[in-house]
Amino acid sequence: MAGTPQEPQYQRTPRKRLSGEERRALILRRAKQVFARSPYAEASTGELARESEVTEPVLYKHFGSKKGLFLAVLGEFGAQFLETLQERVSRRAEEDILDALAHFVDDYRAAIQADPETQRVLFQAVAESSDPEIAQCIREHNRKIYAFLHQLIARALERGDLDAAVNPDAAAWGYMSMILTFQYGLMLGLSGEVAEVQQEMSRLWLRGLRAPAS
Repeated sequence: MAGTPQEPQYQRTPRKRLSGEERRALILRRAKQVFARSPYAEASTGELARESEVTEPVLYKHFGSKKGLFLAVLGEFGAQFLETLQERVSRRAEEDILDALAHFVDDYRAAIQADPETQRVLFQAVAESSDPEIAQCIREHNRKIYAFLHQLIARALERGDLDAAVNPDAAAWGYMSMILTFQYGLMLGLSGEVAEVQQEMSRLWLRGLRAPAS
C-alpha cells in the first residue's frame, strides 16, 4: 500500500543582515513615511521602530531621540530634494538662463511632485518651528534655495540679460515669495488655484527684471 504523500518541505531563506549604514538608511526611509503621514507629536518612537523593523533601543542608538531622527530625515531628504531641483534648473540654465528663471517655480513644483513625502515632512517641520533646532533646519533649507536663486540671478546680470539696476537680493526674494506662496497653498489644499496663476506671476516678475530692449 502506497504511503501518504508528504508535504514538500520549504527552506526559509535567511534575511540578509544589514550593515549599520544600510540599517540607518532603511530607518530614515521608513521614518520619512511615518512623519509624512502623522504630525510630529503623534509619531511615537514605538511606531517609528516598528515601521523600521528595529527595536526602540536600536533607534536611539542611531539617532539619540525622536527629534534626532526627525532632524536626520529633514537633512537627508531635504538635500535630495534640493539636488533634484538644482539638476532640473541647471539643465535649463545651460541652454538659456532666462528660461531657467522663467520656469524656476515650475521646476520647484516638479521636484515636489517627484517626492511629495519630503514636502509633507517639511510642512511638519514648519509646524514644529518653535523648536530652535527644527527651525534652524528649515532656515538652512530655504537659505540654500535662496542662494541657488541668487547665483542664477547674478549670472544673468553678468551676462546683461537683466537690468543692471536690479538688486539681486530683492530679485531672489521675489522668487522665494512665489515658492513660499506655493508651499502655503499646498498646506491649505489650494495648490491648484496657486498653480493657475503661478506662470503669470513668474512671467510678470521676470519681465520687470529683464534688461530694456536696446
